[in-house]
Amino acid sequence: MMDPLQGQEAVQQFMKLLVENGRRGQAMDLSQLMWYMDGMNRQFEAVLAELQEVREQLAQEKRPSIREHMENAASVLEEKALAVRDKLTGLWEKITQCAADAVRNFKEMGVSALDGAVSALGVKKALEAVQDGISGLVADTRKSIEKVEDMGHDLRSAGGHLKNVGRALLGKEAQVVNGGQEGRFQSVVLAPMRATQRLLSGMNNATLAAIGSAEHLEQRAAEVRAAKAERTAEKPGKRLTKRLSIRQDLEAKKLEAAARAAVPDRERKPPEAAR
Repeated sequence: MMDPLQGQEAVQQFMKLLVENGRRGQAMDLSQLMWYMDGMNRQFEAVLAELQEVREQLAQEKRPSIREHMENAASVLEEKALAVRDKLTGLWEKITQCAADAVRNFKEMGVSALDGAVSALGVKKALEAVQDGISGLVADTRKSIEKVEDMGHDLRSAGGHLKNVGRALLGKEAQVVNGGQEGRFQSVVLAPMRATQRLLSGMNNATLAAIGSAEHLEQRAAEVRAAKAERTAEKPGKRLTKRLSIRQDLEAKKLEAAARAAVPDRERKPPEAAR
């Protein structure tokens, strides 16, 4: 696996070569794409930190059924977040390796090495897989939040009903039971889960923007390949035209020489002057 610092250096050298060889647009698209990916990686770290906070808060819950249920939900979210982050890490490694190969092969292959590297990235497809994973995480986090909210509401409602039983025994008027405000357990668990949802929503938007940059990058690469193919198709035609011109000149000279040979000497030379 390539060292992160070496990978960063390889990408910078690759983008420099793109700029120096008339591919500034591709360098800009790649730079923007890497910026999005770096931000997404940082957000993943924040998501994992928030999920760890959820687990720490759950460890303090005294009711086993509630604690185990929410710990399982937090574990599932954490596993899925790690899986999506691994996809992003794999894409980063692929980009840095392609960049390093292009830089190494540039001296021998020239711009073909640069164009080949851009074409081999396949960034858009990989980012779409990342975006699918993040969308699933957003949905799962929302469901977990709703479960905690419903669970807290039911617990508070049950507590309210028990209090009304006591009030009835004392001859007091019953109070309206509506679940009330979130208790401490719900607040301390829901806070990091809601933060996780916000982070994931931001990552989803960033991934969509990164996909747009990838599309632009691939479009530019396709245009370069098309232009290169067109130039290659034109060159053989020019060489053929040149060869035909040379052949025609030779044939013309042969015909001229043959025509000269067919004319009698007396017709080609002026008569001698009388002495």
